Amino acid sequence: MSLEDVEDETKIRKYYISALEENNYHLLPAMVYASGFVKRYARLLGLDEDEIVQDFKRLRSKDESREDEIQGAETIRERLNVPIKNVLVGLVFLIFVIWMGSYLIDYLASRNWGHNRVNPPPITNNPKPEPGGANTPTPVVKGVNLRISGTELCWIRATVDGQLIPDTMLQPGEVKEIKGNESVKLVLGNGGGVKIQYNGQDLGVPGERGKTVRLEFPPPS
Repeated sequence: MSLEDVEDETKIRKYYISALEENNYHLLPAMVYASGFVKRYARLLGLDEDEIVQDFKRLRSKDESREDEIQGAETIRERLNVPIKNVLVGLVFLIFVIWMGSYLIDYLASRNWGHNRVNPPPITNNPKPEPGGANTPTPVVKGVNLRISGTELCWIRATVDGQLIPDTMLQPGEVKEIKGNESVKLVLGNGGGVKIQYNGQDLGVPGERGKTVRLEFPPPS
């Protein structure tokens, strides 16, 4: 029998008959429809319909599982096969974002330089009278010794003796100590989020909450 003869007898399209005979199960419709095709074809050929249908379902299930594995492997390869051009573009974009963030921080801090600049009070070494009239001189502290206690989240940038040190994000409850031989310059991203001690003297909160503050130690004359 030709494919045309089978098509006339079973009313199954020749396209599907050819797919069945060549085991091209991926070309067939859903299982329920394809099983009906197999059953009609088996009846035409005088075969056991139920047995043929069961064999067909088993073979098609194996074929679909194999196809899923192949497609899964191809998908993984496609995801891993990232063009080097895309990687380079991503790296360039990341570097640009980091640079832009640093630039914006410096720009915002410089705009607040004149308005939020706070100079700590000078330290005096006048002797304090003690009971009985005896005067004991206050020991002279050399250099700059800062103790910064965080009450809120605060970004800190420090320049010690002209050398910029890595930025710090001070957490509430944390304490940061900075020491310099000649000078220390501070930029605080949240002037109301820290308390400062300078050479043992409590300066309290140096600025307003959420405002950028710049400090110099020792203070300018």
